[in-house]
Amino acid sequence: MDYQKGDTPVGEGKTKFIWPVIGHEDLVIVENKSAITAHDDPNFTQQFDAKARYATETTCRIFELLRDCGVPVAYESQLSETMFLAKRSKMVALEIVARRLAVGSYLKRHPELVTVDPKQPHRFHRLCVEFFLKTTGRKWGELDLPCDDPLILNPEDATWNLALPKKPLWEEGGFAQVIASEVLPEGLTIRQLDELVRKVTLVLEKAWALLGITFVDIKIEVDSEGNVSDVVDNDSWRLWKNGDALDKQVFRDGGAAVLDEVERKYGFVAGMSRRLVRPSQILVFWRGSDKDEVPNLPELPGVKVEIITCSGHKQTNACLQQLERLLTAYPNGGVIITKVGRSNGLGPILASHSPWLVIATPSDLKNSPQDLWSSIDMPSQVPLVTGWPDGNAIDAAMQVLATTNPAVYAFYQLRREALEDYVV
Repeated sequence: MDYQKGDTPVGEGKTKFIWPVIGHEDLVIVENKSAITAHDDPNFTQQFDAKARYATETTCRIFELLRDCGVPVAYESQLSETMFLAKRSKMVALEIVARRLAVGSYLKRHPELVTVDPKQPHRFHRLCVEFFLKTTGRKWGELDLPCDDPLILNPEDATWNLALPKKPLWEEGGFAQVIASEVLPEGLTIRQLDELVRKVTLVLEKAWALLGITFVDIKIEVDSEGNVSDVVDNDSWRLWKNGDALDKQVFRDGGAAVLDEVERKYGFVAGMSRRLVRPSQILVFWRGSDKDEVPNLPELPGVKVEIITCSGHKQTNACLQQLERLLTAYPNGGVIITKVGRSNGLGPILASHSPWLVIATPSDLKNSPQDLWSSIDMPSQVPLVTGWPDGNAIDAAMQVLATTNPAVYAFYQLRREALEDYVV
């Protein structure tokens, strides 16, 4: 479909225009500018011609990855080198930040976490999430603020205390209060937004790690429907390659003098963003008999679940033919869980012929504990792994898939970091 933008923008920021779409009141066209900004100072703004193209390329590829990984986004599709289509919705006046490493303004609030080597910063075992009230002109309603985008000290409370984002918290403390319900739309909670930014961060953390790049932190904005909105580009995060910044920090530190280097790095990130994909994998639950019970199997983006019933002892050739079919259909890989009773012939046969991990789970271990030995006493070059009960075998299989699947990684890491006793 050919989408045409209207004559007058419905919104404009420092780095983009928001245009209405003729005949589609529920959509907008986002057009990126060639401007790069820093320090909330208009005098620091610079231009380079490729900025709009690089920002659009990065944003579109990131939104497509997030959508493929089950994250709700306002993005619809890319229209040109500098424009993309998105849902038209009301933005929530929050900037939501998630950090894996303590860098930037966080260290101004927490100087106790400054490390000797800035390339080896403090790492948060559980992602650190912060909320900032998004303001313009140091105003919020009738409040005059000492800065824009103040930190919200207590985001889960009904009344928010605001603080300076670049001062130690013990030095300044809070300076104003805002009612949370004046900012949050009905039906959208801070806990939902907290979980959303964690999922976004974990997806991107894994995706960039697969390309050898360290994902340090990110800032996102959301709409009233709980979709990740606005843009997510090289201005939105910190990325490091061997400790060196690939992102906007280069411009913050060097300004116009390093604009050529900034352009090269933005181009590199835009190019790499095309390689950020969610693979198509498979989790195979393979049982020797239809009497072997099938447990609840997870449904996650990018992972197809298939149940096969075929005996390793009695149908060896048929099992190997099934295996060849799976290896052909899923070049991105998979994991096979075998569940059998009595002597386990199925697991060793598949493990010795498959490049994928095979995990055996004895079907009747409680009543026939001797069956365990047929799954663990293996000859050489038969790398069969044994897991029990079924849930542990499934979790182990998904952990393997998570090493190359950002959606699976995000799901399980989010679950781990939600544990009350998870080390901070």
